Amino acid sequence: MEKFDLVFVSYNSEKWIDQCFGALLKTKYNLKLLNVYVVDNNSTDNTIAKLKRFKEQKGNEFGTFSIVEEKSNWGFGIANNIGFSKGDAEYVCFLNIDTEVFADTFSELEKEIRDSNDDVALWEFRQFPYEHPKMYDPVTKETDWASGAAFAVRRNVYLEVGGFDEEIFMYAEDVDLSWRIRSLGYKIHYTPRVKITHYSYESAGEIKPNQHVYGVINNLLLRYRYVGKMGILEGHARFWSLMRRPSAFPKSKRLLFKQYLNHFTKIMHFYASGKYKKNITTVGRFIGWEYNINREGAFYYNELPETNPLVSVIVRTCGRPDVLRETLISLKNQTYDNMEVVVVEDGPEVSKNMIDDEFGEMNIRYHATGTSVGRSKAGNIAMGMAKGKYLNLLDDDDLFYADHIEVLVKNIEKTDNMAVYSLAFETPITVFSKSPYEYEVKYFNSVHKQEFDRMMLCHHNYIPIQCIMFSKTLFEQYGGFDETVDALEDWDMWVRYSTKTDFGFVKKTTSLYRVPAKQEINEQRQKALDDALVVMRKKHASYNQQLSVSDICKIYERLN
Repeated sequence: MEKFDLVFVSYNSEKWIDQCFGALLKTKYNLKLLNVYVVDNNSTDNTIAKLKRFKEQKGNEFGTFSIVEEKSNWGFGIANNIGFSKGDAEYVCFLNIDTEVFADTFSELEKEIRDSNDDVALWEFRQFPYEHPKMYDPVTKETDWASGAAFAVRRNVYLEVGGFDEEIFMYAEDVDLSWRIRSLGYKIHYTPRVKITHYSYESAGEIKPNQHVYGVINNLLLRYRYVGKMGILEGHARFWSLMRRPSAFPKSKRLLFKQYLNHFTKIMHFYASGKYKKNITTVGRFIGWEYNINREGAFYYNELPETNPLVSVIVRTCGRPDVLRETLISLKNQTYDNMEVVVVEDGPEVSKNMIDDEFGEMNIRYHATGTSVGRSKAGNIAMGMAKGKYLNLLDDDDLFYADHIEVLVKNIEKTDNMAVYSLAFETPITVFSKSPYEYEVKYFNSVHKQEFDRMMLCHHNYIPIQCIMFSKTLFEQYGGFDETVDALEDWDMWVRYSTKTDFGFVKKTTSLYRVPAKQEINEQRQKALDDALVVMRKKHASYNQQLSVSDICKIYERLN
């Protein structure tokens, strides 16, 4: 088992002490391999007294439990650097004092480290109940930067980059550290199985004054280090645009302007500190005040499912194992364990060897039709083979984010609905080769954000196929895909199911689907969809929907 140094920074944190360190005591990991270093930034409440009481009562259960009492409030970066300097473990975990680990946090972290290549330097934990919504690759788990609330880093890499920049006071220290690490060629992984609870917000959408002010100012400062003149000018333009808008909270503009004037005294530090870095201008990415694209769901209240039903993921494929591989990796990365994958290959047995060789540890059932039977029949065969209580379709070139199954199981199990769906990114791609699978993602676009609307669904499909989880009972009682078509077969099935049940809606991005970026391919694809629409309109003439009074009111409001 690995030894970990755990660094915490406290400042007037008395209300968090018992639950933070009490959770550490409940971990299934060997406590003697956990060395705890708490750096206190000159607290004026009972933080020190509570820390000393805990150390006296329970401190000897850890490898080390050390309290470092500072005489000044150094802020986040300096205090963490002090804590880091006290230990010697190869791996160091930085955790906010208002966090609680799960029983399996460190055992899962150890697995992630063991399975990582040497070029992975930092592992970010997943936060409950509000997951940070920034992007990560659902196949490789790579991300641009890691939240400072909870992560582990290799000691030698942290030393190599010089630790946290001590000129950054509150917010964006983690972004800067991450980017400097990546500038040296290392990778950062997001690790959804490594969980912590972080009491970052008291309520959804909460605005924290310090986060608002220092988040803006530090965004400006990082621009001097990581982007050219145009990026810097854009930052200043955004600042003055912000100053013309309504105040985020009382006196917010006064505080912003004060720190804006102060930031001029730090500019040379951020210019000069790039002189010993490699590739430092290639890792920074500014999207407004953010540092990457965000997924929907910043304030989705994340909870683990209380039940554990079997979920069958239905994957249709057709002789392209290198494409299928990425989809299966995204399923392997799922945080929900009670899952089977039913792969039906439309045609000869092409993908079986790849599945057996590379995914033998997964619960995968494979079937090849031999001769081509079409997408719809292949899907029906797979759904017929499925043993799960719930089914979720995933085409062989689309991907789930790691918590997709977990989130949908939680939501479908807590209601009477027989189907539930979440949001997805549409990602236009240019494919250079299918073997090996090489492509370029042009952008990430959130196209469909529609809450369940039975009447709108009857008019057009707004639920991408991989977004929805549904009870197998629907398939058994009301059938699957129409095998006479190979386009819009999913929409037809959703319309049919919507005559029997409402669909739950989860406003959180948990998957992505790919579409061709080339116009000529899209035109061919659209022609097939248009032809299928004619067929479906005729077929749907025989479907009867039951409308509630509320549905009728919506129709009236639209017409008037």
